[in-house]
Amino acid sequence: MQLEKLEELVSRFKQKEKSALARLISLIENEPEMASAVFNQLDSPQQPSYIMGITGPPGAGKSSLISQLVEKLTAQGKSVGVISIDPSSPFTGGAFLGDRIRMATAVQHELCFMRSMASRGAVGGLSRATFDTTLLMEAFGFDIIIIETVGAGQSEVDVLKFADTVLVLNVPGLGDSIQCQKAGIIEIGDILVVNKKDLGGEEIAVQLDLMLDDAVMFIGESSWRPPVVQTNSISGEGFDELLEEIWNHKEHITLSGALEEKRRKRIKDKLMDVIRYRIEDHILKEIFPTIEASVLDKLNANKYSVYGIAGTIYETYLSHLKGSEKE
Repeated sequence: MQLEKLEELVSRFKQKEKSALARLISLIENEPEMASAVFNQLDSPQQPSYIMGITGPPGAGKSSLISQLVEKLTAQGKSVGVISIDPSSPFTGGAFLGDRIRMATAVQHELCFMRSMASRGAVGGLSRATFDTTLLMEAFGFDIIIIETVGAGQSEVDVLKFADTVLVLNVPGLGDSIQCQKAGIIEIGDILVVNKKDLGGEEIAVQLDLMLDDAVMFIGESSWRPPVVQTNSISGEGFDELLEEIWNHKEHITLSGALEEKRRKRIKDKLMDVIRYRIEDHILKEIFPTIEASVLDKLNANKYSVYGIAGTIYETYLSHLKGSEKE
């Protein structure tokens, strides 16, 4: 994209045009190298957005729950940005991105903006562009940002890096208490939500409460014990209590200093990701192509030499850096 067109787009973005926000998200999603040019033209927001993460197994009702949350939040006058991640096809790279169907009513509200994104092969339940998209939504001025993971099983824990408050959804019929305890995503929840309570949520809520009573892992540095809230995304039952618990958690981590620490760590993690990406990109484009055949021959002959070869490639990378400095 030409610099003049980018400046025009950013100008429209600053005038709160949602179409400009959508185009900038697409730009940094499809051309990550443009992110720097975009953010260099933006000012840090005076008030950071509060970020909620929603994760849980497929069919738990994440999209319907978000729809109810958006309706409640916008009714309170809060602006909400929603990032909904769908898994990508391993063959075509495409994704269904069908969450707009379930959230149709909520996302039409003038205070809401929703962005569906494909995971594009990224592990951990999120998309590679998630952080940049949250930055854009924050710069746009959204009070709340909600991130929905792909919900593919027991390992969608990357949302913990991005969210201030993490909601983990459970539903009746997914297994017994042992299954609950081995679900890795349970451990990252600040609030445990038993959705579809009309299908028998009381039993699983009791199981989760008992598990929390015995689990020291949940009482971390912030001394917060996750509450268990039962909801019905169709009728809206339980959502007033859920919002109350969300604000309770926000107050708790704010007063304890954990919120500021979360945000500092989020920026540090992003910095490390950018550095890793640039090093990897340089090695793959400038160094590896010239030695690929010989490297693979050596590895095929002796796969245990992988660490030594990796060290050689790294030394070559350092030599390139020193050569660039002399120039």
